[in-house]
Amino acid sequence: PDVIAALATARGRLTGRLRRHDPGGSGLFAYPAQSNFTGVQHPLTWVDLAQQHGYDVLLDAAAFAPTNRLDLSVVRPDFVCLSWYKLFGYPTGVGALLARRDALARLRRPWFAGGTIRAVSVQGDWHQPMGDESGFEDGTLNFLSIPDVEFGLSWLGSIGVEVIHTRVELLTRWLLEQLTALRHRNGQPLVRVYGPSTVTARGGTVAFNFHHPDGSLVDERLVAVESSTAGFALRTGCFCNPGAAEAAFGIDRDLLRHSIRSRPETIDQHLATLRLPTGGAVRLSFGLASTAADAERFLAFAASTYLDRDGPTDFRLAPRIRC
Repeated sequence: PDVIAALATARGRLTGRLRRHDPGGSGLFAYPAQSNFTGVQHPLTWVDLAQQHGYDVLLDAAAFAPTNRLDLSVVRPDFVCLSWYKLFGYPTGVGALLARRDALARLRRPWFAGGTIRAVSVQGDWHQPMGDESGFEDGTLNFLSIPDVEFGLSWLGSIGVEVIHTRVELLTRWLLEQLTALRHRNGQPLVRVYGPSTVTARGGTVAFNFHHPDGSLVDERLVAVESSTAGFALRTGCFCNPGAAEAAFGIDRDLLRHSIRSRPETIDQHLATLRLPTGGAVRLSFGLASTAADAERFLAFAASTYLDRDGPTDFRLAPRIRC
């Protein structure tokens, strides 16, 4: 219920902003179908809502598409971006931007590069761009890896997106229930989950931090080292999502501006100015290859490593040099 209420509130705020900033049909509204940080899934009805206010819509489906069906005959954004790596793991460095032909025809790029034009004249100061998608491609595409995409899509099709979705949902529900139930001896929770604590309106991405019994956070750099030693590949840090991180840690605009004016030279100095106890969070993601054994083993690791463990430790952590 809290998630549904939050999304309803977000819809109201979005409607207000679209009305205030309506540029008369020449704007672009971009948003993720699923957050890469919290796993929350934003309503696909926002596509139609934004288009009603005159916006073209770019839907970021990179985190959503690997475990959910996106029917573009029903949901009709103007542009959709995808990551083949997130869908089936290989090839890396190859993605896709789907564009409706009428939306593509409205785009004009102010410069050009090789392969994007039909003809060009230096003396005439003139060029004619290609009329299709190649007019927006720069340089030589990774043609050796692109054929692998066909095999990846066929493989996913043979498994079925609905099967993958159900599997990921069950694993996510189980882990969320188990993690949030863990308590130190004094009754304090072991983890704080950022985003929905149930599978309502969320995907298989779970962001959280471990807490010591006194409520202080376990440094995510320590979790990165210890989880890697135990054989887990977790993402730690700020996840290239500054907006979500600022919301999760309650950073207001005035405090952020104060930190920027102080001109911190390192990430650690920036965090100290913001009075943040750590530099981000821990992210666990379920997908096509995840199994129940993976989830059970991670839960056992979390309980045996951090439950009733006092902090801080004297473990020497490398300074943060990047997000």
